[in-house]
Amino acid sequence: GDQRGRELGFPTANLPNRGAAATPADGVYAGWLTRLDTAERFPAAISVGTNPTFSGERERRVEAYVLDRSDLELYGVDVEVAFVAHLRGMRAFAGVDELITAMNQDVADAKRILDRS
Repeated sequence: GDQRGRELGFPTANLPNRGAAATPADGVYAGWLTRLDTAERFPAAISVGTNPTFSGERERRVEAYVLDRSDLELYGVDVEVAFVAHLRGMRAFAGVDELITAMNQDVADAKRILDRS
């Protein structure tokens, strides 16, 4: 990825978005990220879409932020995500501050939902 999530305080694991993979509609989701090498499962906020707040390439991406973890090193690690609940649709924000506010709300919503599942 562009490492933008890390710069915003939300480092993400970027998953390949292959045409044959089952991927839900663009938006933000609560779900689980599982490391396939260790079977560890982590709660996550997952973004599916084109990152419309930022200019540049509009490639559709699947990115997962493991909630409250900035210490995980997932480069080169095979992972899978499971989508639990849709949090909101994908949208362009007026700026980075507005985006970060929404991301903080997404994390809070994902925690609440995943704590119940």
